[in-house]
Amino acid sequence: METLTKNIFFKPSITFLIAFSFLLLSDQNVDAKFIKKLTVEPFTSPIGWDKAFKPGIFYSSMLEKKLRKSGIFQMVTINKKEPKIKSTDDQAQTNIEKKTNENNTPVNILSITSIEKAPLSQYKIQGNITRFEPDTHPLKKGHTNKQAKLHKEQAVIQVNIELLNLHTGRLLAKKTFTVKSNKGRKHFDLTSLNVSYEFDDLKVHSAGKALLKLNDEVVKFIHKTLNRVPLEGDLIFVDHNNNIAIINLGKANGVNLRDVFTVFSVEPKFNDPVDKIDLGDMYTRKGIIKISEVQGRFSKAEIIVGVNFIPGDLVVPKIKKLKKLNQNEQSQQHDINWGAYKGLSSLSY
Repeated sequence: METLTKNIFFKPSITFLIAFSFLLLSDQNVDAKFIKKLTVEPFTSPIGWDKAFKPGIFYSSMLEKKLRKSGIFQMVTINKKEPKIKSTDDQAQTNIEKKTNENNTPVNILSITSIEKAPLSQYKIQGNITRFEPDTHPLKKGHTNKQAKLHKEQAVIQVNIELLNLHTGRLLAKKTFTVKSNKGRKHFDLTSLNVSYEFDDLKVHSAGKALLKLNDEVVKFIHKTLNRVPLEGDLIFVDHNNNIAIINLGKANGVNLRDVFTVFSVEPKFNDPVDKIDLGDMYTRKGIIKISEVQGRFSKAEIIVGVNFIPGDLVVPKIKKLKKLNQNEQSQQHDINWGAYKGLSSLSY
């Protein structure tokens, strides 16, 4: 009797625990696993800058390296001048393009780079250094040896950062950063081309410490801002006869088997037919696909429902709930200048 009583109370407890765990899991941001694709454009230096050291290019390289090292994003580097060396994933993509369908007719798959509506990256980071002063209070003429020995450079750096959605061409958000430091011990030489961010040598300069502090703040801003938007990709091949589609997102973006994506067509800058005011980007749902095979940077999917899919259509993972910023995060973002739609996409995910 005692054993029976225990079993009666044990089973409901297990049921409740399972149900409670499910509720907790379902309330999480299921988009958090996805890794978005970013491109960092070389930054510009202050207007009229004529020194050998180029702070814009130097800092944008620092930023790209830190973003890549963080593992939070997939960094896409586009170099138009040098021929691209194919990786294993690129070769796999080429092999897909050579496949034939059941009728032995060559499959016409457009290369990602040839699809006008399918950018290699989801967002582009661009910016300009408006102020780069490694020493705002230099030693005066006639200074003593003691003054020179005790002198510390006081560096000030100011930069404007913008995040652009490459699928629509719209500005998502921008922010101006100003950082200062006077903790360096060594003079920063603006005539040198040998300054490196690869080593700890940068920390001996006040300007170097300011650059490192700036990098931390900018990366935090990018992460928090892009955490508000879902992963986006593109269809790069469609075969409606066999219910097959291929997207330019893969393991590098956190895509897994059986992930479900919604397919959209996008009409940028949809205007009000009456007063011609720009109402934003019009997203039209076209159907659903389910991932059946995952490669490094692309995935094969089964078309569950939908017609008239074309290469260049937008794909977005189906999610149950978007992460909402808490009060503390909202207060930290009060100084962000959002785009025309205050950081909100026209698309309701």
